[in-house]
Amino acid sequence: MLSVGIVGLPNSGKSTLFNALLKKRVANVASYPFTTIEPNVGIVEVPDERLKKLAELIKPEKVVPAVVKFIDIAGLVKNAHKGEGLGNQFLAKIREVDAIIHILRAFEDESVAHYYGSIDPKRDKEIVNIELELAGIKKPTLYVLNCSEVSTHTHPEGVSIDAQTGEGVEELIKEAYKLLGLISFYTIKGGKELTAWSLKKGGIALEAAGKVHTDMAKGFIKTEVISFNDLVVSGGWSQAKAGGRVRLEGKDYQIKNGDVAEFKFSK
Repeated sequence: MLSVGIVGLPNSGKSTLFNALLKKRVANVASYPFTTIEPNVGIVEVPDERLKKLAELIKPEKVVPAVVKFIDIAGLVKNAHKGEGLGNQFLAKIREVDAIIHILRAFEDESVAHYYGSIDPKRDKEIVNIELELAGIKKPTLYVLNCSEVSTHTHPEGVSIDAQTGEGVEELIKEAYKLLGLISFYTIKGGKELTAWSLKKGGIALEAAGKVHTDMAKGFIKTEVISFNDLVVSGGWSQAKAGGRVRLEGKDYQIKNGDVAEFKFSK
């Protein structure tokens, strides 16, 4: 499972954001038996309007969302690459993740001291970026402005949130999912279990089948596939098949974002 690391200066709101993310965690889902693997690692549900629409259409007994792993990484300070602060811990953790959420403090709060004495997101961003560069760490990054009034703050390079209230967090999760280069496809097992699966953009049907079950990839024959929109317009899988909207594709078919697939395989 791909993971996103939350980085930033001390008191920028990393742990507050992490706690807000955990409120969106996956609970009581067999495929994901735990939500927090360690105190600072959480498996978080990806908000998905298509999944909700499909659930309304199919009325399955069980709905399993796609997920993202978030890691709350120790605060970074200047000269972390030399071991300053918790620099060594920071760099070890950051090398494990696939992408970075860089949280920048824009909120004023006298009870929470700023490590460098004043609110200056641009300066804070440069401090962290220089440390990452000096440590030779290059990963896709989403910049997140942590502010107290989201509506009054625009952030051209990323998203604005209020980690304290959780405002903007759903948008952040969606953007983190895109940052990882992931799309979602769906399966409907026996009409009773609807699942959203993550796949790297550009992934093929054989890879998608392997996400569902290794046996499906090993014995892959073909996949029946339909776009989300076509399925909804048809009113259901059987109606879509009767209307000729369900296509047969081979193992090299490139899965599209929103595809609903049923894999045929030999056991």
